[in-house]
Amino acid sequence: MAIRHIVTIRVASGRAAEFTAAFDALRAVTLPEPGCEQYELFQSHSDPDILVILERWTDRELLHRHMTGERDGNAALVDALVRLWAPGTTPQVEQFED
Repeated sequence: MAIRHIVTIRVASGRAAEFTAAFDALRAVTLPEPGCEQYELFQSHSDPDILVILERWTDRELLHRHMTGERDGNAALVDALVRLWAPGTTPQVEQFED
């Protein structure tokens, strides 16, 4: 069963364009991963400092492998995103099954 992974992030004020550029670098290495069917970033119309990452993976095991790989193999790319979070915030992460 496919898994939707939805991550809502508040970035530091005025830093959404930088976050988008950093996300594009991570997206380039994520899309070719086994099981990745969607890896996109969207910006809120009502609050430009709120961004949402929508991911779709063919199954939970491949999503888990991706998340482990992000921490281990792509730490520099992930750290570039984390540095742009609004101070004192943590992203909201939700998973849904298709």
